[in-house]
Amino acid sequence: MLDLFRKRGLSSIVYGVIIVAMILVFVIQFRPNANQKQASFKEACVATVRGWCVDPKDHRAAFKILIPRDSQGALLTARAKQMGLNKIALDGIIERELLVNEAQRIGLAVTEEEITDEIYNGFIHVSVPSDNPQLAYSLRVADGRVYVGFRDPKTKQFEVKVYERAIRNLVGRSPTEFREEQGREILASKMRDLVRAPVRVSEVEALESYVGEKTSATVSYLSVKQSYVAKYGVTVSEADVATWAAVKENAKAITDAVAGRKDFLPKANHVRHILVRVTPTASADEKATALAKISEASARIKRGDAFADVAREVSQDPGSAVHGGDVGDKTDGFVIPFKKGADALKPGEVTQGAIETQFGYHLIERDDPAKNAEIEATMKRDAARELYTKSKSTDATKALAAKVLADVKGGTTLNDASLAAIATLTVKPVAAPTINIIRDEPAQAMVAKGDAGATSKDAGASSPAAIVPVPAKQLTAANDPDRPQAQSSNAVNRGGDPIPALSPENTGIVSKFAFTAKDGETLPDLLRTDDAYLVVQLKEHKAATKEEFDKDRDTYVQTLLAAKQAEALSLYVKRLRDAAKSEIKIDDSYLADPNAKDGGAPMPMEEEEEGP
Repeated sequence: MLDLFRKRGLSSIVYGVIIVAMILVFVIQFRPNANQKQASFKEACVATVRGWCVDPKDHRAAFKILIPRDSQGALLTARAKQMGLNKIALDGIIERELLVNEAQRIGLAVTEEEITDEIYNGFIHVSVPSDNPQLAYSLRVADGRVYVGFRDPKTKQFEVKVYERAIRNLVGRSPTEFREEQGREILASKMRDLVRAPVRVSEVEALESYVGEKTSATVSYLSVKQSYVAKYGVTVSEADVATWAAVKENAKAITDAVAGRKDFLPKANHVRHILVRVTPTASADEKATALAKISEASARIKRGDAFADVAREVSQDPGSAVHGGDVGDKTDGFVIPFKKGADALKPGEVTQGAIETQFGYHLIERDDPAKNAEIEATMKRDAARELYTKSKSTDATKALAAKVLADVKGGTTLNDASLAAIATLTVKPVAAPTINIIRDEPAQAMVAKGDAGATSKDAGASSPAAIVPVPAKQLTAANDPDRPQAQSSNAVNRGGDPIPALSPENTGIVSKFAFTAKDGETLPDLLRTDDAYLVVQLKEHKAATKEEFDKDRDTYVQTLLAAKQAEALSLYVKRLRDAAKSEIKIDDSYLADPNAKDGGAPMPMEEEEEGP
């Protein structure tokens, strides 16, 4: 500050008067005894740390400083509560006091000038727990500091009145109280720097870490789905299902399955749908495949399967499929073709064909509660057939996958091995019938808002629908999109997730294999997932080089150093907390609601323009 004064020159009398006035204010308000904590006969403490009382006002101040803000700077208090920010603020203060205690033990101190300089430069120090280094980043607390400025909007210079108003609105503290707290924060920050200082990263260590982290692997894999094998590899007869269902434990499994589908029973005026998606850019073959799937679903319903059961298995609308296709009893929010088709149905009716919308093809049914007993009986029969098929298809799926694995180990490619295995399947699907496609042409250009779709206007609502009979493509074991097909993962680093949706255990197996096997090797055993067996083969490695490291050296070393320093600090603080466990007492009532007790300090939740 005085250097700035010298640069301005002694001739600037007005500026000199301002500087002198500022110094006097600092001397009066930030006097040497400012670090002496004021006691009371009955002191309220959010926590005590080795005899130091964490005042509720200090806790509340830290909480407010850490509250996230939106792009306009407004406080996001609801999000703060969801994050448990009041506990985070208290954990930060507890860590601060442990560090302050250690700093004082070794003779580390903070001068009045250091406190003044930080305030003059516009920074507020606040502690964030060190056990989660990403937390400070997400809260926008850089190096333990939040920039506030304390500057006059017009002159852009530090202004004492702006400073006082800012800390009053932001943290509800007097300048003396705020200065005392900042002294402890800065001392804790010094201690953190002292802990981090000895941490180093050598050239050899950085290179080894870089190569290990940046070396990637790509795997090829083939999934043999149980649902696919159940469809093309297991013969199901009603007599076999009945015999299986008569076994006591199987009968119980059927009863339990039906009980879990009580939501599928008809409800007055409710509408259900089955959606097979078609994207706007779908190819002719993709559209034909979608039509084949909706045609199969329609055929199952006509054969007597419960609409809700088919929806649960087939529908590609995840929001309603789990509820048996139920989308409620209101159709006002749906796209026009869907709304018209649903509104025209009487209870118990299904659309004459597949309604075409911008989302794909829909079969729609209107519930008829009068058929509850009939539907429940149908659901029981469906559950028996489904569970029987599943029991028989488990071994069949494993056997088919084992054949693929054996052929691949013998040198056959994944796709050739799959084709050979598919050729052994004997179940032929029932010929797909012609299906009616119901189109409402004016509605195709309308803008949708949801899965089954909400529109921005009702244009075309009264236009007639066109019914077009279309021969459905016949899906077979060889052309079904669910057939076993080789896929390649993205290139992943160690610890990455090469195959989506695997369990953590299986992900670990694949990751270890990917970075220890040779290119072209096959994982010795099949991997079991919820609905499939996987054959996995290492496609290729790509090792990181020293030349690549040299290009990224500076940035990488700094990142690695920061990570090691954060780890060292976290371990150091953990040891402090463990050692002081019996000397840390917390009043949990303050954590339930940071507004519940404020130590008598006014805490407005809206800040003025000088806030951080």
